[in-house]
Amino acid sequence: MKRRLQLIAVWAALIIGLCPFIAFADNEKTGEAGKAYRTTLFGEEIYVPPRDRHSVTAVNFGLQWTPNGPSQLEALPFGALYVWRNWDADNTRLRGTFSGVVNDVDYTIGLRSLPNWSLVFTLDNFIAPLGRSEYVEGQRIKASELEWNYIFAGFGVGYRFPSVPFAQDSAINVTLTYEPGFRWFRGTKNTAVGYGVPKDTYEGRVHGHIRWDALVRNLMELPHRGFAVGGDVIYGHRARWDAWGGAPFAAPDFKKERTYLSSTIYALTASGLPGIDSDKHRLITSLYGGIGARLDRFSAFRLPGRPTGFEWEALSLPTLPGVAFNELFPQRYAIASVTYRYEALFFLYPYVTATYGLVDRPRFTPQGIRNTTDSMPALGGGLVSGAPWKSQIELNYSYNFGMYRDPGGAPPSKGGHGAFLLWSKEL
Repeated sequence: MKRRLQLIAVWAALIIGLCPFIAFADNEKTGEAGKAYRTTLFGEEIYVPPRDRHSVTAVNFGLQWTPNGPSQLEALPFGALYVWRNWDADNTRLRGTFSGVVNDVDYTIGLRSLPNWSLVFTLDNFIAPLGRSEYVEGQRIKASELEWNYIFAGFGVGYRFPSVPFAQDSAINVTLTYEPGFRWFRGTKNTAVGYGVPKDTYEGRVHGHIRWDALVRNLMELPHRGFAVGGDVIYGHRARWDAWGGAPFAAPDFKKERTYLSSTIYALTASGLPGIDSDKHRLITSLYGGIGARLDRFSAFRLPGRPTGFEWEALSLPTLPGVAFNELFPQRYAIASVTYRYEALFFLYPYVTATYGLVDRPRFTPQGIRNTTDSMPALGGGLVSGAPWKSQIELNYSYNFGMYRDPGGAPPSKGGHGAFLLWSKEL
């Protein structure tokens, strides 16, 4: 443990210690997203032209590495196409993230007779012919492997009210939608004989959704000052839902879990450091929480929900350092983090982050696999940098002191590393 703390301290010191040697004038203002910006770098005058943030098409590709982590997720590539169109004058917007397997689309059509009001149409799906196992203390539970897929459409109403700082994504958005959907399941060669496969079923959800984004972002689209808050409430009901699952997990209460309720909240703030009058030093704090009733494997929260990203909707998804994508499936969680970020150059932002989570998760006990609420503190840091061809790179490392990892041939050990590399390019 002592050596791990030393490694983290060295990583943080390298990031922060090098910054003063490459920093430019500390009283120079930070460039803001979408606005023209002029500066001088190593004696050369730099001009960043204005950019229309109402219309964005971008791709990102990355790799997450979790040493001794979940066997199918230890080295996990990821990527998506992001599309954003904001026709502000007509109160009409399109937002979509597309990866083939997972797609998420929201289309808002303004009502001319009712300013600020709109009709909302959504699509959310996961479709992949692959078995998915659950993990306990980093160990894969093959007996629980299932192919499970879903697709949900949605339609409803929305209200949008512009907010400070009155950028194109600065607003209070409230929507209420009904989401008809279908879930289907299949066992695999690894599914235990006694593990019940759920029946395919129609599922209808009522989804309340609020986002209030009042952030000013810098040239790298990172939060610079302001705040963002929001949350979701989902009430779902399945038309058909019989006994499923089994050992080594406790038998689910399928009668109650046929109807479920979940709610999440989040808040993020960005500001300067107290007592330091400089745009270069930023303090970002965040809080995420979720709680549900009658949740099961298929309706539970999934942590972490994203590796990075500070676009207005991506902000609603929680991060938990040192954990593989969707590795945890709690019924309740709370995650708080504090990040110090330094502007070394107008396109170069090193940072360090401290995170503390309380997460409901499965554990091995003498009575079998049971859920407990555990603390999951983590430390880490990284670097966000502009790159050629309108692209951006992020490199991140973290260590989670509360995560269990399976080294193979030995009992799971507490504490685990995580790292990811992300490359994004605007098209």
